[in-house]
Amino acid sequence: MESEYLIVNLANQPADDFYACLAAVEVFLDETKAGGFKLSLVLWRQADGTWLHLDDKRLSAFTEVTISARFENQADEELISGYITQVNPHFDVDPNGCTLEITGMDKSVLLDRVEKLQAWPNQKDSDIATQIFSQYGLTPQVTDTQVIHDEAVSTIIQRETDMQFLTRLARRNGLECFVEGDNGYFQLPNMNSPPQPILAAHFEEQTNLDQITLEMNALRPVPGVGLFQVNLFDGKQVLKVETTAAQRNQQPALGKTEPQQLATADVEPSQLYLSREVTTGQPEMEALCQSLFHQAEWFVTGEGIISANRYGHVLKPRQLVTIKGIGETYSGVYYVTAVTHTFTPAGYTQTFRVKRNGIYATGKENFSE
Repeated sequence: MESEYLIVNLANQPADDFYACLAAVEVFLDETKAGGFKLSLVLWRQADGTWLHLDDKRLSAFTEVTISARFENQADEELISGYITQVNPHFDVDPNGCTLEITGMDKSVLLDRVEKLQAWPNQKDSDIATQIFSQYGLTPQVTDTQVIHDEAVSTIIQRETDMQFLTRLARRNGLECFVEGDNGYFQLPNMNSPPQPILAAHFEEQTNLDQITLEMNALRPVPGVGLFQVNLFDGKQVLKVETTAAQRNQQPALGKTEPQQLATADVEPSQLYLSREVTTGQPEMEALCQSLFHQAEWFVTGEGIISANRYGHVLKPRQLVTIKGIGETYSGVYYVTAVTHTFTPAGYTQTFRVKRNGIYATGKENFSE
């Protein structure tokens, strides 16, 4: 087992004097939401009648907070960097029941404060993302979306906060949009990097999973996604896009048996046709259908708990991980969608969620590391 350590910085300075008061620290990381954190402190009433840390200026709104974890003989790994957004003191008749709860969000909170009405003519979605991230001092990590929205046909109009706007643009392109540290991401899911260290269930001395629950939903996959739209240039010709598994071009399969192979001969494959979706031409229609097709492919999901001192690593969302010891059907590579890191006096645990777009091993997995 590995010794684990918690590191908290407030206003870019170590908060060493807080550790004796910390009852719990939680960091919430999810592929679809802004990252968040919660610090729970015990409030101590001092001899002079004041409360330790209650009036500490470091716990003011929008103080910068960085939370990291470290395992023995390893470098610090940042879990989240963000800002305090809420402070909740609780006073109980029992002096030992008085607490202070501090919650906050990652730096995407800065992009989510002001609703804007703005036109973005003659630009690609990726160009817009680069500009917005740069305005906030974030380093853009952006996938090129290729389609330029010609103002002679259509102009992109923003009617929401910058973060809501970028999330909407990302979704229609099949991209992820999030802020991590000082980087702004508008990119394809990270499906090609090497998996994180292996998670193992019931695997003798290699076991590091406390528990895992899985679900295979055969109703989720949509073998075909279609969209019909009148051509905006002539108002007569009908444009048609139908995306199927044969047109896979963004999302590699994480299992040998893919979603479209689940249906038997007597089960008719499902088909989805989009309505009330506004696009400006064939390229945008194809990008939207491809995005929804790939979203529906995630038909295996799971959630589990890790004792961090047995795992010895920080499990990260939006990356791959190999899981073994859960049978031939389900052992393999998964995409991590969420991780909650919890530090208490009892230890450090990681609660996670994963998803997969296939079952059975492909033969390319490395189960020995």
